[in-house]
Amino acid sequence: MEPEGMAGWAGTEGEGGSSLESAVQKQKPGLLPPVFIASIRKKTMGFVKTAAKRVGENSYLIFILLLIFCLYQYGIQKIYGFTIYPDEFGYWANAADAVGYDWSQIASVGAYYSFGYSLILIPVLKIFKGGVAAYRAAVAVNMLLMCISIFLLHGIAGKLFPDMGKVRKVFLGGIAVLYPPCIFYMQMTMTEVLLCFLFLLVFYLLLSFLEKSDGLGAIALAIALAIALVYMYCVHMRTIGVVIACGLVCLLWGMVNKGKVRQILVLAGVFVLSAVVAYLLKSHAVSEVFSYAEEDILSKTTYGGQWEKLAHIFTMQGICQFLQEIIGKLFYLGLSSFGLCYWALIWCVRECADLVNRRKRKEAVLPRQWGAVFLLLAAIGEVLISSIFMHQSPKVDGLIYGRYQEMLVPAMIMIGIAFMEKAGKCVVPVIMSMGGILGAMAWMLHKTVEERGLEGLRGYHVPGISYVVNENNPDMELFFRDTWLLGFGMMIFAGIIVCMSAKRGYEWLLSFILIMEILAGVQISAHYTYRGNRVNFESLMISDTIRELGKETDKVVYLEEGRPELAGFLQMQIPDRTIRMIKPEALENGKEKARFVISGIEAANREQLKEQYEKEVATGTFYLYFDISEDDL
Repeated sequence: MEPEGMAGWAGTEGEGGSSLESAVQKQKPGLLPPVFIASIRKKTMGFVKTAAKRVGENSYLIFILLLIFCLYQYGIQKIYGFTIYPDEFGYWANAADAVGYDWSQIASVGAYYSFGYSLILIPVLKIFKGGVAAYRAAVAVNMLLMCISIFLLHGIAGKLFPDMGKVRKVFLGGIAVLYPPCIFYMQMTMTEVLLCFLFLLVFYLLLSFLEKSDGLGAIALAIALAIALVYMYCVHMRTIGVVIACGLVCLLWGMVNKGKVRQILVLAGVFVLSAVVAYLLKSHAVSEVFSYAEEDILSKTTYGGQWEKLAHIFTMQGICQFLQEIIGKLFYLGLSSFGLCYWALIWCVRECADLVNRRKRKEAVLPRQWGAVFLLLAAIGEVLISSIFMHQSPKVDGLIYGRYQEMLVPAMIMIGIAFMEKAGKCVVPVIMSMGGILGAMAWMLHKTVEERGLEGLRGYHVPGISYVVNENNPDMELFFRDTWLLGFGMMIFAGIIVCMSAKRGYEWLLSFILIMEILAGVQISAHYTYRGNRVNFESLMISDTIRELGKETDKVVYLEEGRPELAGFLQMQIPDRTIRMIKPEALENGKEKARFVISGIEAANREQLKEQYEKEVATGTFYLYFDISEDDL
C-alpha cells in the first residue's frame, strides 16, 4: 500500500516513472543549483588568476629590489671611505658640527657644500661612531633610496601612461633606477642618489597636485611639494633649475585653470617660509663649519663665484664656447642613457605641442602634458646651469660634465622607453639619426678639445661615458671615437630589446637591459670606487695608530700642502679629535709642536720630520710622525 502523500505521483514506468525519477534527482537535499555552482567556479578561477597575476607582479618587483640589494652587498665590503674629495667630506662636516664634532679646519680647505644631505647624515654619524661603519651605513641609506625610487617611478608611469601594464612599470622602474652612474653613486656619499630620489618625489607630487582639483588633499600636496622643492635646493644649489621649472608650471597651471588661487598661495607661502629657515641654516653652516675658509675658495660653489663666468659668456668668444659646452652636456646625456633621454625629450616636445593645440581648441589640458612641460624646462635649466658652472674649465671632463644632469636621467629613461615602444616603424630611422648626430658631436668636441688645449679627463665626473677612459694613455681622439662607437652600440642593443619586448609582449626581455646596466655600473665602480678604497684601507693604519697610542688631549696636525683635502678621510676615522691644519713654515720655525704630525706623501720636508720625531708610519697616501712616550711601551 502506497503512502497517502505519494498517490498523486503514481504512474507507470512509461508514463510518469522517468519524470518522477528525474525530479527527485534534481531536488536531492544538500546539492546547490548548477547555475550557482558555475558562478562560484567562475569567481574562484577569477580570484586564482588575479592572485597569480599579483604574485607574478610582486615577484618581478622583489627581483628588482633584490638586484639593488645584491649590488650593495657586492660592493660594501670593498668600501672604507671617500672616493671624491673634497665634496663628500663637506657634506659630512656639516653633520659633524650638529653632532658636536669640530671638523672646521679641514672643511675650510674646500669650498662651501650645502647642508641638505647632512640632515640625513646627522643620525648616521650619531649612531655609528666608527668612520668606516658610519660611511657604510650612509651607503645603505642610498640603497634604500634607490629601492623607494622604484615605487615613485611606478606611480609616475601610472600618471603619464595609464594604459601601461603593471609588470612593465616594474621593469621600466628597475631599468631607470639601475642606470649605471646611479650604481656608481650609490656606493659613495655624494648627493646624486638623494637628488634622483628627490626629483622623482617632486615629479610625482607635482603630477598629483595638478590632478587634485581642490579640497584638503590639494592643500596637503601643495605643502609637501613646497617643502620637497626647498629641501632639494638645500641638498644642492644646482637644483635651482628644477625649482624654477616647477614654479613656472604651477603658475601657468593656476593662470589657465580658474579657482586655483588658494592652492597656489599655499604653495608659495610654504615655499617662502621653508626658504627662510633654509637661509638661516646655511648661514650657521658657513659661520661654524667653514669658518676658516678664504672668501675666494668659499665662493667657488656659490652664485658669487659665477658672475665672472656669466660676464664672459656674453662676449662673442664666450657665446661660442658656451654653445660648445651645451653640446658637450647633451652629448653626455644621450650616450650615458643609451639614447633614451633623447626619446624622452621628443615625447616632451610632442606633449607640449599637444598642450598648445588643446588651449587653441579651448580644451582641458591633461596633467601629463604639464608634466612634460616641467621635465623639458628642468632639462633645459640643468644643462644651462651645468654649462655655466663648468664654463672655461681647463679639463676635458668640464666640457662634457655630466654629474649635474644625472638626477633627471632615471625619469627620462623610463619615459624614453615607454615612448619608444609606441614609435613603431620610426624606431630604426630615429636611432640611426641619433647615432649620426652623436657622431658629429664627438668629432666637434674633439676639435674643441684640441683648439682650446684642454687636458685631463676625470672619469668620475662623467661616469656614464667613462668605460673606455685610459688614464695611462689619455688620447682624446681615441676616447671620443671609442665612446661614440660603444654608446651607439648600446643604443642599438637597447632599441632592439625594447622593440622585441613591446612587439611580443614579453616584459622579461627587458632584463637584458638590466644586465647591461649592472655590468656597466660595476665596471665604473671597479675603476674608481673600489680601486680608490684600496688606498683608503691602507690609510687606516694612520688613524688606528693615533687612536691606539694617543690620548684625547694629544694635538694632531696636518701639513697644509699638496692635497690637504685628503686629510678628511683621517678626520672621519677619529671624529672626536680635531685635526688642525698648519703651514709647513710653522713647523720649520719650531712654532708648532704636536704629538702627531701627518703629511701627504708629496711633503717636501720629510727628512726634517724624521729628525724631529722618533717614529714614522708610511702608507701610500700619508706619513705619520710621532714620539714614543713611556705609556706606549
